[in-house]
Amino acid sequence: MRHVGAALLGGMLGVAVPVATAQPPGELASAQRVDGIAAVIGASAPGPGALTLYRSDVELRARMALLASGSLPQALAALPAPLLEASLTELVGEALIAVESGRLSLASPSEESLAEARTRLLGPDPRATRELLGALGVSEVELSAWVRRRAVVAGFLQANLEGTLDVSPEALERSFASEPHPFQGERFAAARARFAAWLSEQRMQAAVRRWVESLRERTPHRVLVDY
Repeated sequence: MRHVGAALLGGMLGVAVPVATAQPPGELASAQRVDGIAAVIGASAPGPGALTLYRSDVELRARMALLASGSLPQALAALPAPLLEASLTELVGEALIAVESGRLSLASPSEESLAEARTRLLGPDPRATRELLGALGVSEVELSAWVRRRAVVAGFLQANLEGTLDVSPEALERSFASEPHPFQGERFAAARARFAAWLSEQRMQAAVRRWVESLRERTPHRVLVDY
């Protein structure tokens, strides 16, 4: 089974980021980042113990999503509201888990975990990602803080979800026969490995969503922007 922390580090909080709705590359936005507080997690106002998300954080997450599915000019294009909204929702989910991890005083991420988080963040084309970060004026300090937060979140998910998503061979076959899935019409024996990976991913995403919704209910937080 995939490392459960990858469910979040891969950008999967149950949020379908609508990258295809970006404006055409011809309408390039300025590389200047907007700012102002987008959300406060862990309190109703910025302060000790609270995690503050800025509008520039939301914009950066949205542009990273565009870069992952396109090119640098597309990543610098004007950002549509649905993409910003999805990016904010994803960031709030991450922040809720990070705040809960701090409340529980979980162990700090290892150097290996930090390296893995950085690799995932930079994606398959680190050079293009670095170019985007440079165009947006993202400092190494900001990047390192982002990497650390994602490593903390991955560690939290690893500790809380690992082993809870295992499916027995019998249950796997029953699910193949009874649940909707992308492999309809194929024989179970032929689709088994692909179905098992798909089912694991679906259950992982559902488990992460349940964690986030639970934390939303009991963690003080305030969203200050509406896209």
